[in-house]
Amino acid sequence: MDTTNDIIDNENFTDRMSKRDRERKIIIEKRKEEKQQLSVDSEQLGYFKSTFYDKCNKIQLLLDSITSTTPLLTDLFDKITKDIQLLKNYLSQSKIFLKVYDIRRAQENLQHLENKTSELEDKYIPKKKFGFKKRCVINKNITIDNKIDVTDNIKNDKIIIDCEISKHNDLMDKYNDNKTTIINRINEKIILDANDVNKNDIMLDNLNNCQVKIYGSPSTLHMVNLVNCIILIGPVSSSVFAHNCNDCTFVFACQQFRLHSSINCNVYIHVTSRAIIEDCKNINVAPYNWNYDEQQNHYLLSGLDVDTNNWDSLDDFNWLSYEIQSPNWNIIKPELRIQNWNL
Repeated sequence: MDTTNDIIDNENFTDRMSKRDRERKIIIEKRKEEKQQLSVDSEQLGYFKSTFYDKCNKIQLLLDSITSTTPLLTDLFDKITKDIQLLKNYLSQSKIFLKVYDIRRAQENLQHLENKTSELEDKYIPKKKFGFKKRCVINKNITIDNKIDVTDNIKNDKIIIDCEISKHNDLMDKYNDNKTTIINRINEKIILDANDVNKNDIMLDNLNNCQVKIYGSPSTLHMVNLVNCIILIGPVSSSVFAHNCNDCTFVFACQQFRLHSSINCNVYIHVTSRAIIEDCKNINVAPYNWNYDEQQNHYLLSGLDVDTNNWDSLDDFNWLSYEIQSPNWNIIKPELRIQNWNL
């Protein structure tokens, strides 16, 4: 009897030792995998920093070398802009293994390069000065309920009225002095002619319950402090920036789009790079679908690639997960999209 119990005890002891040995091996293997993963993450971070900041330094050196006598300045600035966009894409793809600090630092470097590029481009390739004169053309058939229709020169029956000359101060100075500006408007319908906006910068500031149609190909578009507005624009050759816009609908094509501190906006967009949102909520997107006469010519003037449209690929700087889409933006269902823009 004692012998049998000894045998059983020995078997139990052996089983316990075997189980403990298996658990120990599992723990060792798990730690090994974690160590390997840390090594991989470290290698990825090291490679990112080396590649990213090496390219940033090269762009900075190129910017520092630019003078008024540098040949082919337009082509050079185009190349720099594309290189910065490539770095943005690289940063976006690397967020999965980057820490928040690394992401913010990289974003600050890119913002510095963009600001420097814009500053030098404005200095050495100044844009044509433009502003509303004291008298503007208006269609006499559309002057009801305080609505103003600045025509696109396609109607013959016109009258001349006085038009507000406006200049924005702080935000205008941040970008450049040569900008077509619409500011401090309420309950108005405004249409800008292609001849007035082609290759110019447009500023829309402090508009409430307004409808704005801009025909042509502006160079850039800045929208600030808009509430309950509908903005339709032809192809913008470079960037669209919007800040503090609520309950608005935007319809435009561009190379880059950034939306900050805005809520409840619908954006019908054609964008050749990945759009960026930050501090935004309930942003809904759909493909650009406004059509008008001469639009194809305006696309050619803008230089935008009509075959490249990342309308459904937004990067949210407040959402760092690479695998799960940000809850701050959604795609508008096809049956809910506006098809007719005859406002």
